[in-house]
Amino acid sequence: MNNSDRIWSAMQHSNIDTVAYLPCNKLNVLMANKPDDMDIWDITKESAGLGLCFGRSLAGKRSAMAIQNTGLGNLITELYTLQKLYEVALPIFVSWRGHYKEPIEAQIIFGEKVETLLDAIDVEYKIIATADDLVGLNEDVAACFTENKVKVYLLSPEIWEENKPDYHVFGQPAIQAVQTDVPGYSGSPTVTRYGAIGQIMAAVDDNDIVLSQIGFPSKEVYNTKDRPTNFYMLGALGAATEVGIGLAKSIEERHVYVIDGDGSFFFNPNQLVDLAWYKPSNLTIICLDNGSWGSTGNQPAPSSQGYNLSAIVKSLGIDSVAMSDQESELHAAMKDKVSFVHYMINAGNDKVGGEIPLKALEIKQRFMQAVE
Repeated sequence: MNNSDRIWSAMQHSNIDTVAYLPCNKLNVLMANKPDDMDIWDITKESAGLGLCFGRSLAGKRSAMAIQNTGLGNLITELYTLQKLYEVALPIFVSWRGHYKEPIEAQIIFGEKVETLLDAIDVEYKIIATADDLVGLNEDVAACFTENKVKVYLLSPEIWEENKPDYHVFGQPAIQAVQTDVPGYSGSPTVTRYGAIGQIMAAVDDNDIVLSQIGFPSKEVYNTKDRPTNFYMLGALGAATEVGIGLAKSIEERHVYVIDGDGSFFFNPNQLVDLAWYKPSNLTIICLDNGSWGSTGNQPAPSSQGYNLSAIVKSLGIDSVAMSDQESELHAAMKDKVSFVHYMINAGNDKVGGEIPLKALEIKQRFMQAVE
């Protein structure tokens, strides 16, 4: 058994069946030895991988990530407002660039500070530089799940017995022709987000799952119709749809509705790319578009200047799209399980009801018990 096999074996020992992966050539040896029964989810951004893994965890699935160490700086917010806030385990295997025989100056600058960064954000780590460092890895990874913690495994390039420049077939452009004809919108919405959420929750079946974006959306869903099968996001703007994708792909027997907003997608358009890439058939994204950054004071957002999210979604290859400001059409789209519902609303936040009284861990535990 070589060093790569030992790492994969440690993951399998803890019943990890999926790894979210962002390519690094220093991980090629590891990926070349991937077990046949290990699923790899290719990601476009490190923080997107955290959302996908978090969604899987809500369905009781275990995941790991494999990324480059420079990507650690791209996931701090999501790491704190998803995995650490809700106490969700996640082993992260990191290629340690800038540490061992590194020829690239830019990698060295960051690589020398990785340990300092991890100490500063209170994330445990283990350096793996020789075969001796792999002794006890099974138990070490298992502890992530028994203790519900995140741990980073810094993989020094010296750990690999050989260099594999490539483990996969080369990518090449293979771009589909796209023709879209998407109407604009210049109507007059009849409800605010709170009213729209009331319309949505009235049409949700008892067996359906509802996941809501941070801030006022989650607060208003709670005050409209609290249910154990609601999951309230308390942090990480731009992650709700990623979490919904990971959850829907892991609990295919139930339909998942994500209540999101226009600002979320302008903040993190990677969510739309991943929605088009993974396309869970049991997932409906309801984008409540008020042309505003609603939770921060209703400042104008890009959709107030003509940017058409429905057109962006359709250009990415998602044909199942509905745009409306009418309750009857919203309900029809939900009944038809449309992938992306673009619902126009007025700006404004609900002043009725208090904050969600549940702690993050209570939200997670209640939800997981309800869907198991």
